Amino acid sequence: MTRSRLLSRGLLFQLVLLSGLLMLAAWQIDLGSLGRSFANANYWWLAFALAIYCVSRAVHAVEWKLTLSKVGEAPLLGLFGALLIGTLVNAVVPAAAGDVVKIQVVANRYGLPRAGLVASRGAEAIINALIMVIFIIVSLALPNVGFASRNLAWLAAGAAGAVFVAAVVASRLLPETLPAWRVLARLPHQFRESAERHWPRVHAGFEAIRKPRLLVVNVLLNLFGWGVDLAIFWAYGRAFHLQLPWSAYLSVTVVVAILTTFPITFGNVGTYEVAVLSILSLYSVPSHDALAFAAGTHVFSTAFNIGLGLCAMWIMGLRPGEVFRLRGNGAESGVRRT
Repeated sequence: MTRSRLLSRGLLFQLVLLSGLLMLAAWQIDLGSLGRSFANANYWWLAFALAIYCVSRAVHAVEWKLTLSKVGEAPLLGLFGALLIGTLVNAVVPAAAGDVVKIQVVANRYGLPRAGLVASRGAEAIINALIMVIFIIVSLALPNVGFASRNLAWLAAGAAGAVFVAAVVASRLLPETLPAWRVLARLPHQFRESAERHWPRVHAGFEAIRKPRLLVVNVLLNLFGWGVDLAIFWAYGRAFHLQLPWSAYLSVTVVVAILTTFPITFGNVGTYEVAVLSILSLYSVPSHDALAFAAGTHVFSTAFNIGLGLCAMWIMGLRPGEVFRLRGNGAESGVRRT
């Protein structure tokens, strides 16, 4: 089966699932009450949420720059712009294409090796998984938090914690150059040659979890970033006049993080709303207010991402075709030693 046919079937499945979710919402929700919830929203709080979101992206850019400490040099503003552009792509393109775009923009613009960039994103994802474990454990410790089942939460926490520990141990034990393992010696010459070339770059990309100081700083930044995300949902709640405890926003933050990590539908449309509705129902939020919050946060977040991404493209002088270009004008740089 060709790649285009698989993609078409995947899109069809997402459209069918989305249609079913929307019909279910329309059947269960009073649309008149939903409209009044939007009409009565305090949109000044949405502006505040946008300001907090920009802080979140800036912290993420600092975190990414730290993970690139041994891969190569890229300006902080350039990484900030690449993150905004990647988030824009994630908002309008199926799957997680924006993560690929972030790497492409930085590789093409600043000549950093793609292997090192991919590894750095992997290291960041591993750190993020650790913070997710912390938030899941906190959610289980709070008596008023509604979030999945405890058995499922502990399973997810255990799996993420095991992955983090294994990655940290592997990053410290694996050599900087391709090891002389028997299984690698049996690879075809071209594959072994490619592995020898890219191995040091991948090794450099995991510097952030190999060096204790970098690991601690990145964990603290990531933890702060999660706190900022929590504040964003709190601001959204104020915009839609929801009187909820912080534990409710903690639940929403964790669930949205999981949905973002494992997207099911195009732009998480439908699945996002259903997940947020399920959480808010545990706190006795009326269905129309809950849907207004869910749909409103999704719509406004998407609008923020598109607007900020377009601004970043304009400031960086990037045309849409350049965002998806596989190769830049310059050659990839080598690994920078520290």
